[in-house]
Amino acid sequence: MRQFVAFSKVLLLPLCLGIGQVAVYAQSSPSVTPPPQATDPFFLTRAKNLARQAAERQNGGLRLYRAEAAMYGPAIDAPSQQNSDGSVTFTFKGGSPGFVTPTVETIATVTPQGLVSLQYNGPLRSVALAKVKPTPLSNSRANTTP
Repeated sequence: MRQFVAFSKVLLLPLCLGIGQVAVYAQSSPSVTPPPQATDPFFLTRAKNLARQAAERQNGGLRLYRAEAAMYGPAIDAPSQQNSDGSVTFTFKGGSPGFVTPTVETIATVTPQGLVSLQYNGPLRSVALAKVKPTPLSNSRANTTP
């Protein structure tokens, strides 16, 4: 029992003293709003989950679609880009459950208020572009006879 009390004091003492508290975002003017990451340390994780869930709904649910592993792991590993308006844009791939080669690409933007918009949700763009075959260039050497 003494070990438990001592262990509890070690864990609770920093909280009581204010050690390890989240820093408060200081504003220089009232019209400037802090980025969501400064006020909500879990924004990126929440945004990642919202973007993934929107793609799952759009592609028929978890029975038919799974996003790439990075969209299930730590938010810092998710393929994202911070935007100047505080939103985050995720670009990720997915496919049928257990896929080895992804077949679907999704671009989703999540606002600080939690609104999700899908800019693109379809075949991999590199694959879609590869299906358009360029016309072969005629090689003047190949057409000449020696």
